[in-house]
Amino acid sequence: MSWIPSELVTGVLRVPFDLGLTHYDDPPPDRIAPGDLATLRRAGRFRFVNRVEASARVEDGRVVGVDLGEDCGGTIGLTNLLGGAVRFPAVAMPDLRTVEVADDGARAVVRQTAGGRAPLPAPRLVNGRPRLVAPLVWTTLELELRADGTSAASVTGASAFPRHWVYDDEGALVEKVATTGFDAWLHTMEATATPWRGQDASAVVTPVETELERRLSRQVMGELKAQRRVRSLEAGEELFRQGDAGSDVALLLDGVVEVVRDGRFLVEIGPGAVLGERALLEGARTATVRAVTPLTVALVDGSTLAREDLEVLVTGHRREDEAPEGR
Repeated sequence: MSWIPSELVTGVLRVPFDLGLTHYDDPPPDRIAPGDLATLRRAGRFRFVNRVEASARVEDGRVVGVDLGEDCGGTIGLTNLLGGAVRFPAVAMPDLRTVEVADDGARAVVRQTAGGRAPLPAPRLVNGRPRLVAPLVWTTLELELRADGTSAASVTGASAFPRHWVYDDEGALVEKVATTGFDAWLHTMEATATPWRGQDASAVVTPVETELERRLSRQVMGELKAQRRVRSLEAGEELFRQGDAGSDVALLLDGVVEVVRDGRFLVEIGPGAVLGERALLEGARTATVRAVTPLTVALVDGSTLAREDLEVLVTGHRREDEAPEGR
């Protein structure tokens, strides 16, 4: 499911959003039940959905064919204008789909790209040349069905904008595409650089954050809006340094960070995570947090958050206590 959070739109194109002519999207739900998709679409809660649904036919321990589900394919969203007084469906591109069965029958792979473009013009310069038609958005999903009854899914490609969330077959949010690039998507992506012209873009995917972090995210982006400070970092820059004092807690809005203690890599973390709470409770930063990709974070003073929430975060964030082998 792909949607537009307020913090991703920059520059002059924020104007129609901020004036209420069009709209940002509230975060989609953490779980999507059967029938929710139509309701979310009517409410203008997403830009498009890419759903891959398939089952394998297995005979004598070999995959011999694949049946696609009736809901397999893309669903384009609605763009609400003037507070919902006018609604336009986005322009859908044809789904791109391949189904491949391995020669040994051990597995089959369904790969599907779905997406489209906004129904409104987007006047801008692309690599110095004027363009009017809005750029395309998409995701490319891959579902592997194995003869032993197991399966695996992955995001193999995605447009740099908007935000892409990934749900499992039970409707639970499980992963996020971690990086976006609004300016690059708007001003440097040529019309030829899309799957419909034979060129996809790679996607960096990270696990979903905790339910508490999602609640704190809503708090930081909502009631604490006046107190938060948004900061951008380049890859390699440090957000927090081990041993430093500090009262700021960071909500990771976009990008990937790595956590390092005593020079040893611990973990990579993606959007939605809340970082830095241990310094408030333990007196200093217990690890260095460094940008792996270009990064956008929202910073708030930790005193604005409930202490009991910070204590729960610390319990779940003891990444420094156990370091993985091999790095």
